[in-house]
Amino acid sequence: MSLGQPNGLRWSLVVALPVAVALLAIPAVVTDVFWLGLGITVLMWAALATAWNISAGLAGGLSLGHAAYFGVGAYTATLLFLRLGVSPWLGLLVGAALAGALGAAIGAITFRLRGPFFVLATLAFGIVVHIAAVNWRELTRGAAGLLLPFGGGAQNMLFAGIAPYWYIGLGLLALTLGVTVAIRRSQLGYYLVALREDEDAARALGVRVVRCKVAASAISAALTACGGAFYATYIQYIDPSSTTQFEISVQIALVAIVGGLGTTLGPALGAVVVVPLGEILRAWLGGGPALMLYALMLIVIVLAAPYGVLGLLQRLVARLRSGRGPRGAAQGSGGRA
Repeated sequence: MSLGQPNGLRWSLVVALPVAVALLAIPAVVTDVFWLGLGITVLMWAALATAWNISAGLAGGLSLGHAAYFGVGAYTATLLFLRLGVSPWLGLLVGAALAGALGAAIGAITFRLRGPFFVLATLAFGIVVHIAAVNWRELTRGAAGLLLPFGGGAQNMLFAGIAPYWYIGLGLLALTLGVTVAIRRSQLGYYLVALREDEDAARALGVRVVRCKVAASAISAALTACGGAFYATYIQYIDPSSTTQFEISVQIALVAIVGGLGTTLGPALGAVVVVPLGEILRAWLGGGPALMLYALMLIVIVLAAPYGVLGLLQRLVARLRSGRGPRGAAQGSGGRA
C-alpha cells in the first residue's frame, strides 16, 4: 500500500497539472461571451454542489435548504457593500462566517432527526429564510431586489469584462475541492463516512455523531455562502427568487447526485453535464419544451448511471484496463461498482 501511494500521487499530478493549465488558459482561448459566461456558471454550480456534498455526500445529511446559505452569502456581501462601503471580498468572508454559524445552529437541531424528517426540517428552514427575504423589505427590498452599482476595480470585485470572474469562480471551485480533500483525509472524514454508512455502529464505537455532523454542516454552509457572494457580484443584482428560492437547493442537490454523491470530483463533473444541458436546451427550445426534454434527459442519465457520471466513467475505465473492451463492458454493465 505504501508503494502505491506515491505512484498514485504522481499520476494525479500528471493529470491535474495539464487540466489546471488548460483551465487557466480558457479566457484567452474562448472569446465568445456566451460560452465563457456558461463556463463561469458551470464553475459556480460545481463549487456549490461540491460544498453541498460535504454535508450530504460525506455526512449523509440530504439537505434541501442550502439555498438559505446561498442567500445569506449574497445578501451579506451586497448589503455591506451598499450600506457601509465594505469590499465584497470582505463581505464574502463575513457572509461565510454568518452562514457557517447558522449551519452549525440548524445542524445541531436537525441532525438529531433521521431520514425524511431531516429532509423536511431542512426544507422548512429554507422556506422560512425565503419568506423572510421576501417580506423584510426594509433590509432586502423584497421582490424589487438590490442592484449593485458598477464601481469598477478589483477591490470591489466588479469588472468591466467577465474574464476575471472565470478566475474567481475557478478559485472558488479549487477552494471547495481542497476543503473536501482535506476533510476526506482527516479524522473527521473517516468519522463522517462511518456515520453515513451506519450511524448506530459509529455511535457505539464512540464517534460523537452530532458534533461531527454539525462541523460538516457549518463547513458546507460557509462554502455555499461564498458561492452566493460570488453570484451577487457577478450578476450585480439579487432578489429572493434568484438567491433563496427552493429550486436552487434542488438544483444544487441534482448536480451533485448526477455527478456522483459522496465522491470528490463527482459534483463538479455533474455541473459539467447538467448546467450546459439545461442552458443549451433553454436557448434552443425555450420555456416549457426545454424543461420537459431536460427532465427526460436527466431521468435517462440517472437510470443509466445510478452511481453518478463519475461512477460510470470509473467502471468503463476499469473494464477497458482489464482488457474486456467496449463489448465486454456493455455485457457486464449490470454489476455494481
